[in-house]
Amino acid sequence: MGGRRCQRYVEARATLNRRRLSEDDGAMTAVIEFLSSFVLFLMVVTAYLSLAQMSLGVNEPSIDRLDRSAAEGLERLTDDGGLFVPWKDGVRDIANATVDWQLHNASELIEGDVLPALVEVDGVLSAEKISALQNITEAQLGRGIGLSSNYQFRLTISVIDSANVSRLNTIIFDDGTPRTAAKDSATSSRSFTLGNETVRITLEVHDGARHFPSIRISEFTTRPMMGQPEWIEIHNPNGFAVNLSGWGLTRATGSSSASVLFESGVLAGGKLGIFTGWAELQSEGNSTFVTDISESGVLGVGQQDGLGDSAGSLSLTYADIQSTGTKVYTIEWDPTWRIGSGDSIIFLGGTPGDMSNWNVVSSPSPGDF
Repeated sequence: MGGRRCQRYVEARATLNRRRLSEDDGAMTAVIEFLSSFVLFLMVVTAYLSLAQMSLGVNEPSIDRLDRSAAEGLERLTDDGGLFVPWKDGVRDIANATVDWQLHNASELIEGDVLPALVEVDGVLSAEKISALQNITEAQLGRGIGLSSNYQFRLTISVIDSANVSRLNTIIFDDGTPRTAAKDSATSSRSFTLGNETVRITLEVHDGARHFPSIRISEFTTRPMMGQPEWIEIHNPNGFAVNLSGWGLTRATGSSSASVLFESGVLAGGKLGIFTGWAELQSEGNSTFVTDISESGVLGVGQQDGLGDSAGSLSLTYADIQSTGTKVYTIEWDPTWRIGSGDSIIFLGGTPGDMSNWNVVSSPSPGDF
């Protein structure tokens, strides 16, 4: 009797074990089937993304190109001593190329190719070269550091560490095209010691349209002293130089008018230039150039009037390759301004086309702020 019970017990345990093994095999099969389905799903998704030429995250090609342009552009700007190669009769004058590009003024640099690197040959950041950025145009720097013509940029140099707390975050240089309508952008930064301070150089590259680097009429005279010329002072408020090609001036006096379109010239960043009715008689102050435009009829000298003594208008114009020219803004004056002999009209700031931002002064300062 006991033997039978033992046999039945053994048979029951064996049956139970077979059931458990069967259940384990079923679970394992389910896991394998799930994993196989998941792998198949991943393969399908990968194939779809590949066929659709889609990318995820930082692998977006356009972003990669911007990142590379920002990094390589900043490297060229800070890892080399720089180079200026003048053009002579339409040919690059390699024999007169120089690494001391910062020793040339804006009028010389506009006539050549410039890689305006900001370090000396020993790797030390140069304050002189940073200051000389005002002598090159935004377009020149973009070409010099190898940016695509489809890309724009903004360059900022700021103080990030100084024993003088008031100097922290001081902007040493800031100019270029702001990122307003750009879809994508990339930024690259490097830090350097400059004197007793640490500065950060940041280059932002983006795919927006180039901005309009405006200049301003800052002062002019309509009633010069007896025998002296009429003159117009212009100011470049930007950090980079502005190529004056395409800019112009138009004046209207009663039924008479005249205009001049500049085909060459450059105005350094932050500087003043003077257009005059007689260069030999013109006081120039600290202006970077004095240009005689008497032949255009815009400006006169002595008894020969160009600008109206007590009433008239003066317009700043700009024409690109594809246009005949547009008025950027116009200044109008009338007898109520009470302009006296020897007086000048100065810009006070704000919107140039707003007549309330102009004032008549009895002490002209051509070429000086």
